[in-house]
Amino acid sequence: MLKHILAIGLALCLAAPALAAEKADDAAAAAKTTDKAPEATETAPTPKGPEQLNCKYYTVTMPDDWKAIMAPTENQGMTSAIFARTAGSAVVTMVVGPRGVADGKTIAGMFAEQFKAEKPPVEKNGQYTFSFTQQGMPCQAWVGTEGDVFMVTTVTGNRKDAQAFIRQSIKSADFPKLLPQL
Repeated sequence: MLKHILAIGLALCLAAPALAAEKADDAAAAAKTTDKAPEATETAPTPKGPEQLNCKYYTVTMPDDWKAIMAPTENQGMTSAIFARTAGSAVVTMVVGPRGVADGKTIAGMFAEQFKAEKPPVEKNGQYTFSFTQQGMPCQAWVGTEGDVFMVTTVTGNRKDAQAFIRQSIKSADFPKLLPQL
C-alpha cells in the first residue's frame, strides 16, 4: 500500500510542472506568425462532438478549453489521468488505486504528509480534503473511497476553473463517491 501511495505522489508531483509548461507553450504559440495566405478549402469541416475519455471508474467529456495531458491509463493496478486547461490556469490530476485495509482518513493523512500540507485532512461530505503548496502554486486534494478502491484528486492552480471542470465534465455512474464532492 505504501509503495502505491509513493507512486501516486510522484504522479501528482508532475502536475505542477505541466501547468507551467502549458503557459510556456501558449506564449510560444501566440508569438508565432506566418506570412502565408490561408489555403482555400473546398468543403467546410464537419463539426465533431466533444471527445470522451473513459476508464472503469469515470468518464470525462473534454471541453474545448481543456486537454488530456495523460488520458486515463491503467498501470500495475493504478489508474492515473492528468487534465490541463489550455489557458494554463489549472491542472486536475486523478489517481485510483486499491485501498487495501486502509480507510479514507488514513490514506488522506498519508497524502497530506507526503505533500507537506500545513493542516491535517478535514472530513467533508464523506471525503477527506486538504490544501498544500507545490512549487509555489496553491493545490487542493480530495480523497474518496468506494468499495475496495480510493481516488485522490488534486487541483493545481485556479481552483474555480478546475472545480467547474470536475463538476461539469467528469461523471461516474458506478463509483460516484470517488469523485470530489464539491
